[in-house]
Amino acid sequence: MRKPQKYLERGIIYQINLRAFTNEGTLNAAAKLLPHIKKFADVVYLCPCFVQDDDENREFWSDRTKASKLENPLNPYRISDYYNVDPEYGTGEDLKNFVVAAHEVGLRVILDLVYFHCGPNAVFIKDHPDFIVRGADGKPDMGQWHYPKLNYQSKELREYLIGNMELFVRDYKVDGYRCDVGDAVPLDFWAEARERIDAINPDLMMLNEGGKPDYIDVFDLNYCWNLRSSHIGVIEGGKPASTVRDSLLSFSRNNLQSSFQSILFLENHDSVNDDYNNRLESRIGSEAMDACFVVNYLLPNVPLVYCGTEIADTNRHSIWGNRFHSANLTIDWQNLTTEAGERRLRLLQKLSALRHGLPEVGLSEKLEFVDADSEKVLAFVRGEGENRLAVVVNLSAENVRVSVDAGGLELEPWLINKATLSLAGTEGRLTAALAPFGYAVVELH
Repeated sequence: MRKPQKYLERGIIYQINLRAFTNEGTLNAAAKLLPHIKKFADVVYLCPCFVQDDDENREFWSDRTKASKLENPLNPYRISDYYNVDPEYGTGEDLKNFVVAAHEVGLRVILDLVYFHCGPNAVFIKDHPDFIVRGADGKPDMGQWHYPKLNYQSKELREYLIGNMELFVRDYKVDGYRCDVGDAVPLDFWAEARERIDAINPDLMMLNEGGKPDYIDVFDLNYCWNLRSSHIGVIEGGKPASTVRDSLLSFSRNNLQSSFQSILFLENHDSVNDDYNNRLESRIGSEAMDACFVVNYLLPNVPLVYCGTEIADTNRHSIWGNRFHSANLTIDWQNLTTEAGERRLRLLQKLSALRHGLPEVGLSEKLEFVDADSEKVLAFVRGEGENRLAVVVNLSAENVRVSVDAGGLELEPWLINKATLSLAGTEGRLTAALAPFGYAVVELH
């Protein structure tokens, strides 16, 4: 199992969907907001900004493209040229400047690689027909999204893609990659690519969209989609809070070789795209989202914040919505002036400070789930010995009173919201009265 880069031990990732992030939808416009991101995050993950395939033949459109009803053939995840920035977002020089600006404020930048499939008019297909998988009739083998699948039997294709990764590390100074549908690409390809780009910069990170256990031997982090599902199952579906615990521990044991090397997210570009006008924030409310962020930031994984959730944005986002096509579906930055938006930003800044500042909060620090005597409450302790942090979160819309075996004789409150606490007895039991979606984060001594 590969050890993750040291900066991920306490790192926080922020995902930018360029089309939704600003009204302009460009790299230059996004760069102006990098100081804002630095207030609560460490790594910027850019959705694909490479040249998109403009084929209007609906045979090569995904079902989701059609369902969006935006009639836009341009999809960031259907690429025709991996080596150049799409003019919609700017130029190659703009991307270089974006990375420079991010580094200046202390942020790293990772790009999104879409190497499972390509656009039907990808620039290499004419000269290299073997770069895509073909059937016995010579026609392209289309994957589940109706795009040609890349052919990893071709050594020349592998070299073409690894050269692509080397280019952006060497010349654009990016800090790594998130790999779309990474499990569908052969692991030996990723292993060779990782060795090659690490030779240029050994400080790079790699994030895999997947959960195959052996992929964590090459990648720093994998996705944890099922934890998002468990949050929603508890808050929307009435499942016990222990569902979150069970989901996390199962994914760790079965998919991560008993590590916690995954990201945790409440929303990402896929989920918001599929939620249309019924975003998670709208469905469960801002206070429930706050409670979930407390959980995600303080568990021993790497939290991911989707752009706009730091100000409680509820606008529809779509990877097919841009300033040229049908709708400009962007973050409503006026949320910064609302009570929910101001509260969320303050919360993420406080959680970021805790994650960066407390020795017991990190990927490698001990995690122990403790019984809270209520199916509504998730409780866990981080760290051991003199440095331990107790986290108690009400994941319901009900008032709850719980008693937790925290094992401390004194407590130092770090983050209290709609909660009243007491610590009593030689056993150090922590009693908490929690209002709906209330939470308490305390250090134990």
